[in-house]
Amino acid sequence: MKQFSDLPDSLKTRYQSWRTNIFPPHAADYRRLSEQGQNPSVMVISCCDSRVRASEIFGAESGEFFIHRNIANLVPPYQPQSDFHGTSSAVEYAVRTLKVKHIMVLGHAHCGGVEACHAMCADGVDARGGEANYEFIGHWLGMLRPAYEQVDKKAAPETQL
Repeated sequence: MKQFSDLPDSLKTRYQSWRTNIFPPHAADYRRLSEQGQNPSVMVISCCDSRVRASEIFGAESGEFFIHRNIANLVPPYQPQSDFHGTSSAVEYAVRTLKVKHIMVLGHAHCGGVEACHAMCADGVDARGGEANYEFIGHWLGMLRPAYEQVDKKAAPETQL
């Protein structure tokens, strides 16, 4: 098991800077959040992409958003007996326990997951078999196949290759 001392120096330095400069003036806020629990009014479902930072984009404070991230910011269909429960569990918790008022699905440009699904669908790859060298991604992205097929059918002939 890795310890704090095993982290890259740049992360240790940034953490120490946060602990020294950012945390002290906000210690009461962090204590309140810890003691009172969270009460966000918005759930954000966003992509795992490291460039997507919902709290920063919307200027949200700690405790304001309940955030769930996954490949291509997908929300699986309601199927309790299926095998996609991470996102479903997060939505269920947000709605039933936290009583969020809004759920925002935050997409972004140049999403690698959406691009991979497009390539997979365009090449006729069966998502259940997964992408080459991956065990889970192809199956996960297969949820997008119906949307791909709808868009593909509506595309003008000159845009189809």
